[in-house]
Amino acid sequence: MIQREAEAAGIRTAAIAHLLKAAKKARPPRIMHVDFPLGRAYGRPNNEKMQKDILLDLIEFALEGGAEEVMECSYHWTETK
Repeated sequence: MIQREAEAAGIRTAAIAHLLKAAKKARPPRIMHVDFPLGRAYGRPNNEKMQKDILLDLIEFALEGGAEEVMECSYHWTETK
């Protein structure tokens, strides 16, 4: 897995995943779980603030998270009317 090679070279990584159970089987160094529809890992299209915030959270988690740690994304998908 690419993440393991990057980690072995001293580069910290974190994966973002929709399907937590499947992601855990791959055992990446760190997993950020998002409870969004598949293909929408960073939230709704055109919601630049949420997308940026999720990306910044993921980067911080890569730098600060522990080995094989799972982080639940604090953002929630809401249906529009």
